[in-house]
Parts: sequence; structure tokens; C-alpha cells
Amino acid sequence: MMKHALTRSFAFLLMTGLLYAAPAHAATAVAASPTSPRAADMAARLQPAEQQAVLQARPAPAGDGDGNAPGLLAWPGVPRLGLPVLRMPTFATPVQPGDGPPRPMLPWLALAATWDPDLARRAGVARARAEWLHGRAVLRVGGVDTLPSGRLQGGEDQVLAGSMAGMIGAGLLSGHVLPVFGSVAREEQVRADGAAPERGAPVRAADLAAHSLLGMATALEVAHGGAMLCGGMAPCHEVTGLAGMVHEAWHFPGMILSVPGGDLPGGGAPGSAPHGTDTAPALNAVATGVDMEQVSPDRPDVLGEMLRKAVRDGDVKPAQVQAMVTHILASFYMAGSLDHPPPFAAARTGVQPPPVDTLVGDVEAEGAVLLQNENRVLPFDPALGPVLVLVHPAMRGPADLLAEGLRHAGLNVTVVTAPEGAGATGTLPPACAQAARTLVLSASNDDNRMITTLAELGGHVAVVLTADDPDRQMPWLDAVDSVVQGWAWRDEYAQALSALLSGQQDFSGHLPVTLTGGLYPPGMVDANYRAFERAHVVPLFPFGYGLSARGRLVLSELHVAREGNHLNASFTLSNPGTAALRAVPQLYVETPPDLPGNPRRLAAWRSVMVAPGHPVRLSVPIGLRLVGQWNATGGNWAVAAGDYTLSLGFSSVMLVRHATLHLPALHVPATLENQPAPVVTAE
Repeated sequence: MMKHALTRSFAFLLMTGLLYAAPAHAATAVAASPTSPRAADMAARLQPAEQQAVLQARPAPAGDGDGNAPGLLAWPGVPRLGLPVLRMPTFATPVQPGDGPPRPMLPWLALAATWDPDLARRAGVARARAEWLHGRAVLRVGGVDTLPSGRLQGGEDQVLAGSMAGMIGAGLLSGHVLPVFGSVAREEQVRADGAAPERGAPVRAADLAAHSLLGMATALEVAHGGAMLCGGMAPCHEVTGLAGMVHEAWHFPGMILSVPGGDLPGGGAPGSAPHGTDTAPALNAVATGVDMEQVSPDRPDVLGEMLRKAVRDGDVKPAQVQAMVTHILASFYMAGSLDHPPPFAAARTGVQPPPVDTLVGDVEAEGAVLLQNENRVLPFDPALGPVLVLVHPAMRGPADLLAEGLRHAGLNVTVVTAPEGAGATGTLPPACAQAARTLVLSASNDDNRMITTLAELGGHVAVVLTADDPDRQMPWLDAVDSVVQGWAWRDEYAQALSALLSGQQDFSGHLPVTLTGGLYPPGMVDANYRAFERAHVVPLFPFGYGLSARGRLVLSELHVAREGNHLNASFTLSNPGTAALRAVPQLYVETPPDLPGNPRRLAAWRSVMVAPGHPVRLSVPIGLRLVGQWNATGGNWAVAAGDYTLSLGFSSVMLVRHATLHLPALHVPATLENQPAPVVTAE
């Protein structure tokens, strides 16, 4: 059997969806939206007491629909002016389903692995429908955050995560639900060695402009609106100059929101006493740029009595409060929530179940990543005999569901359960010794010994990884034939995975995270692809990687030209095989070697179906902000003169075409731009 090595294979990775390129240029800026003057006019019509009241979302009163549900908050609106009450969940904790084990409502990493903006928008539309049925008008979208957070659920790259989060937001906005972009602590993928980014000291927003705030800006830009959460991974006061970045440099008219729980400067801790005459927390919150506060009943609030006293004392000017209200109203107007509020009737009378949707199964079908396929074991061929499915007891339910789907595809499948702790020679079920082909569903490193022993029996072994673990160890990698990253198990995945494993559908997912195997170069703080590039180390499986079981694609004729404040990269994509394939060619950009700064980073990608024998010439715009350094003085991006390299390939390390372009010194505006809906553009 061939040994595993990334360099052995230029197997060209394929997948589904529509185009997405990093935000570049557009005709209309977000700040020019008609919501801005409308919000300012409405804010001016509010009386001072009304202005201060709408700075908070407070626990919904019992009896208000499902207002007695824990964590449900109500923004009071202003009935006198026709501004309705709007309800939202608290954002202090990760979003969870109403029943079942804790997990995100959206299968985040699986969705990011599709690299499919259209599917992300569809996910947002589905969530908007569900929120509307529950009478809620605001939803937090994770995947991006204000502070660098290691590896969030949306993946490790700001452009990819921001784009996918933005498309979810666009889907929410289409249903008049306001997306609030930001993450919370428990949504971070913790490294296997326990290392985590330091978050103790304040950091300037200017220092984050090309990092975490790039993801946030991308999400707001792609969604064409929304709001920001600064109390998730990052308490609001840890990012200094955030308001100036958001409102003055980006020209974003919407709000910055803080979660309950003491994340505001001086906001206190659980059970702490009221602040009395101390207005410092309110002053700090206003200075930080917080516009709205979510209030918790067991923690002191900041933008209530403390802020009212600060206004009475003259420490906060009425114009500052009015500006905060304007930001809040602008976000709600972007969503249409004030003009089309969700009815409370559904929440009071019982929510009707949403229509049957194949969304989650489609996410797995496009997001499952084929990592290895020696001897072309996948897809399973019914003519080659039966398939044994081997699992530990905890995975027996998923194995039965998957086996049922494989049987419908014509395969002879038997499921056997290995006893807990099985792994040493002689401890596996007897059927394993006779099986020519065995499929293992593996959720953790606890299965590693079992997989190694199984591979030593001599049959063909395929492993499906059923957890979102970028640091999953694979000591058995060289001994097995096929490996699939299948993401954290959901029962809706069974049908999609059976279609992939049986060949009814091709694998088309690509990794949104680096699979490290739990190994990092010494001193590495982050475990993303840029850190590995900086350390000159090839990881176990790189960011962007993924194989097809049906064929390969060829990239050629890369050309790059500057057009104003963006680059335009064009290239040809050919399919020499006999089956149509979905491809995700990726463009990475590198600054000149003599410039300090960032290593190679994702700049844009396409997701397109390619028919055999019909080469496609594609064109992709790339924003110059991705190669610039933040200019804090001018509030824009400074692009240094020099030779910039664009590389094209199928992962962050499998780059097969390169083009160099000389750029003069440039200053690129930071204003957020409304991006058109992603479409495939062929020359």
C-alpha cells in the first residue's frame, strides 16, 4: 500500500456551489443605504427617556408569548412612534437546539467545508423562517469575532469564515431577521495541547484590521447589513478604538452590541452589588462604542440607571445617546424588522413545525471531505462483495442508519459492535478477520487502537471521522485505504454519507481548517495554515484540501491584472475525465518578500461544476485590502509598491500556477461595500 504523503497526489479536489470571491469593488457602499437617514430621523423623534430605554434588551416578561423561556429578551420599541417590541435570545451562550445534546443549531464546520455561499444563504433563509415562527427578530451568527480566537466554528480563515457567515446573514436579512455577527467562548476549537491565544491585555482595533476584524467586516459586507457583537470571545473593552474603526473607517451605520455577563468595562460579575453612584462603567461603555446592552436579571446592567445619571451629570451628552439609538435603528431598518416584525401569535399558540428541508443532509453531502483514497476503495462497489461496518457502542445508532442507506444503494452491509476497550489483537469481533472491506465510524482518538488492529488483519479499511476535531490523531493513516472527514454526527447525515460512500454522489468538500494530527511546530500559538506556512511545515492535511473519487481537474493560463482598487485573476479550468466534477480552485496572495507582514493568505475562490471536454475560463476579483497594511492615520489600507504573487491551486499548499504583478504604492478605502450576490462569471 502506498504511504501517505501530501506530495504524492495532485488529486484535484472538487466540490459544489456558486462563485465567491473576496469582497473587492461594488457600486454602492453600505453606509450609503437609505436606512441611515431614516434611522437618524427616527432617533431624533424619540424623547430622551425613550432613547435611553431602547439602548437595552431586557428579559421578556412572563406571559409574553413564550417570554418565560430562559434567555429570551425583549427590545422595548417605541409604540408611540410605531416601533414594535422585538424579541431575541440572549447571546451569552452558544445557540442550542430545544432538545437533544448540546450542539450548534447550524453544522458550522460542515457548512464551511462546502465553500458554497449559496448553501450558506439557504441556511440563513431556513433559520430566518424558524426564528420568525418563534416570534424572534434577531439571531447571533458565529464563525467570526472581534478578537483573534484560534479556530472558530466557521473555520480558521477570516475571508472564508466571514464570507460564509455573511451569506448566512444575507439569508436572515431576506426574512427580516437581524444577524448579529460574533462568537462566544465555547464555540472555539481548543487545541489538543491546550494552548490558547492570550486575551488579557487590551489590543488596538488597528492591530486587528487585517486579522479578526477582517472576518467581521467581510461578514457585514457580504450580508449587506447586520450588527456586531463585541462581548463574545472578546469583552468590549479589550478592543480599543473599535467604534472609530467601525463607524468612521468602515462607515458602517449599524450597532455594536454587548452580551450580558460583565463583558462591558466595569460591568461586574455574577452576584455583584449595584454600582450605586458609580457611572464609570457606563462612561467606559459609551467610549468603547457599545450601542445596545443585553441585560441579565442576575447581573448589574450598565446602560440603564448608570447611563441616565451620567447624562444628568453632563458626562455623556444627549447627542451621544442619540447617535447610539441611530446605530440601533439603522441595524433594525437594514433587516426590515421594524417594518415587518414577526408576529407573537405563533409563539403564543404553539409553533407549527417548519416544512421538511434537506438542508442539513445537503450540507454533509457537499461538506464531507475525502482525505485519502488508496486503491480506490471508495466508492464501495456492490460487485466486490459485502461491507462490514465496525463501531464502538456509542456509534451503533448512526451505524445502523448509515447501513440502511448503503443497503438501499445495493450494498450488502453488516453492522458489528466492538466492545468498549477493544483494540488489541483478538479483541475485535470474529467477523473482522473475514471481512474484505470494513468501514469504521470513529468519533474520537479512543478508536485509534481498534483501527490499527483492524488494518493489521489485511482487509481494505475505510474510516469516516464523525467529530469536528482539527487535532484528531491518525497513527493508522498509512495502514488504511480511505479516510473521510464527515464532521460531528447528525442523523440527517446518514442518507448523504451513504450516497457518497456508494458513489451515487461525488465527494466535493474541502477543509475549512488545518488537520494537524495534534502536532505543532515549537512555539506555534495559532494552528492555522498561515502559522504552518510561517514555520515552513506541511501539516497532516492542509487548509482547503479535499479529493474527488471520480477524477481530477487541470488549472492553466493564470493571468492577473489590476483594475482600480482590486485585482482581476483569470484562469482556465479543464476536466480531462468522463464525469462532471465540482471544483473549488483557490487563489492565494503573497506580499513581496522584502515587506514585513503576513504570509500567504486566501484571497478568493470559485465553486463551479465542470463538464468533461469543455474548458471554462473563469474570472475572479480580489480586493487589494488583502495585501495592504492598515493605515491608522488615514483610516484606509496602504499597499506598498512591489511585486505581489498570486498562486492558484486546490489547497493552501497544493498550488500549481503562479503569477506576479507589480503594484505601485496605493491607498485603498476601508468603506464597506455592498457585494452583489455571488454568481459564476465565465469569460
